Amino acid sequence: MKFLLLLGLIPVFAAFLARKFLSDGTIKKEGEDEVSVTGAELVERILKKGNASSVEVQVKSRPFMVLGPERLVLSPTLAESKRGRDVAEAGLLAGMVLMARRQAKVVGWRKWAVKFGSAMPAFTTIVLFFAIVIGRVSASLSLSVIAATLGLATLFLWFTLPVERAAAKMVAELLEETALVARRSEGERLGNLVRAMSWRRIIPGAVAWIGRK
Repeated sequence: MKFLLLLGLIPVFAAFLARKFLSDGTIKKEGEDEVSVTGAELVERILKKGNASSVEVQVKSRPFMVLGPERLVLSPTLAESKRGRDVAEAGLLAGMVLMARRQAKVVGWRKWAVKFGSAMPAFTTIVLFFAIVIGRVSASLSLSVIAATLGLATLFLWFTLPVERAAAKMVAELLEETALVARRSEGERLGNLVRAMSWRRIIPGAVAWIGRK
């Protein structure tokens, strides 16, 4: 059981380190100040530049990544905010839509991995909690199984990460090389934030709140 616990926690620990060094620093340094556009405005410009103006953009709360070749759902926060990190995240999602128009299957794998990372560990924890209460399994075994589930979810997120990284690269290059925003310096800053944001979902959503600011 100790081996199972350790095996599950190693990829999770590595994912937290990756987020800390490849994402958190940039977002903390550059992500809090406002920019000249809202998230919804940047999405519109990215889709237009990518010849995807026909994509339906909806604004409503959503628990997971909801997007496809013809649809994108933004939360009210991302759509209305001018905070750099929020605008960059909205831009990254627009990049995922453009990716989906080219490679719908691989984007589908990424969406599934993100959903699995949020839902499966939480579901497993609830089931095992009740199993402990009725005396069917021990607490140590339950912790090992939960850790293994988190580790598996993290591996799925690692394996599908290149999809989101490619979308981030595409959007960052648009921001840095075209007039999506008025100032070149702002485009470079948003490009850095988009690249950093692509590492945020390397940690399963069930535990992603740990250490996040």
